[in-house]
Amino acid sequence: MQVFKAFTKIVPKKFLGVFMIYTIIFVVLAIFFSRSGLTQMEDAFELSKVKVSVINEDNTVLANGLESYISHIAKPVEIEIDEESIKDALFFRHTEFVIFIPKGFQESFTSSNYQRINTMSVPNSTNSEYAKSLIDRYLNTAKLYIVAYPEISLEEIHEKVLRDISTEVNVSFLDKVANNSMSYLNGYFNFLSYILIAMLISMVGRIMLIFNNKEIKMRNYCAPINIKSYNLQLIFGNLSIALIIWLIFVVLAFVLYKNTFTQTGSFLFIINSFILTLLCLSISFLVATFATKNSIDPIGNCLSLGLSFLGGTFVPQALLSNTLQTIGTFNPIFWYIKVNDAIGNLTSLTQSTLEPIIYGFLVQLAFVVALLSISLVVIKQKRYSQQ
Repeated sequence: MQVFKAFTKIVPKKFLGVFMIYTIIFVVLAIFFSRSGLTQMEDAFELSKVKVSVINEDNTVLANGLESYISHIAKPVEIEIDEESIKDALFFRHTEFVIFIPKGFQESFTSSNYQRINTMSVPNSTNSEYAKSLIDRYLNTAKLYIVAYPEISLEEIHEKVLRDISTEVNVSFLDKVANNSMSYLNGYFNFLSYILIAMLISMVGRIMLIFNNKEIKMRNYCAPINIKSYNLQLIFGNLSIALIIWLIFVVLAFVLYKNTFTQTGSFLFIINSFILTLLCLSISFLVATFATKNSIDPIGNCLSLGLSFLGGTFVPQALLSNTLQTIGTFNPIFWYIKVNDAIGNLTSLTQSTLEPIIYGFLVQLAFVVALLSISLVVIKQKRYSQQ
């Protein structure tokens, strides 16, 4: 086990600092990305306090009731009522939504000659559009009450309308995970893909460069050890490093999200991350076959960032264009993230829910076999060229 002993001497001496730096960076960024990713993918929509200016020229019960309702759902902002001041206020974002209630609004509310409310808003403002829909909801409900109960005063109608439109309904999305902690775990393992590629290329790739040094390799070939045993010890050493790193990050996941691993399918994240470790190890082997001491870090950074961005590590795959998703099928990290997202959306373990996950596992393992095969072919060709 001379080769493996050399591993145990090289790794603590040369790569312990690298490991500590990557681990600290990962812990900080993984927590940040897992939590920010959750916010981006939530299905619930919450209206923020959009800045609204109401120009009420009617000053009747109905108009004042509508203005009161708008002030409740939004942030009222007073502006000058001339056209230039209104345009300036919208341009400089002093207000986002301007509502004009014309004179005669209440009097004509239920007639065919209805004096409609006019609005102006900041372009492409989703909050303004949502506020507009709430205003329409208020007016439509008020009109129903006026037509159905003409004997009721407008003050009473205003109270009834507020009571009706303030009713909230709890909605459950069956195709999304409701538990925040499961989404945090999904984000954690998604971001793990970036850090594992960068770390293993930096560590395993450099170790392989040391052993692939021409003088060291020739000396090892002269040693009383056959080539097969030498290669097996190299593989075993690299695999040991990769598994130790993987195990540390899995333990870290248990520490950060210990209550999440009791939920449905959470153990599948661990299986998928193990396959990812084998995948990153095979990528590191391939990089080490052509990289040099000075180029391995730039190559590692380009690969880790490129594969991660195109695979959906930093940007949810649902936001990637169709072209990028098509290209992503040739990216092993794309399949890893796809499986992670499928695991995160699990509500039960059935054959239909597990099939896409198992398929993703097999695709990633196929990438592992393909990358290792290419690496072995390149190593064999180099060996023949050096003889």
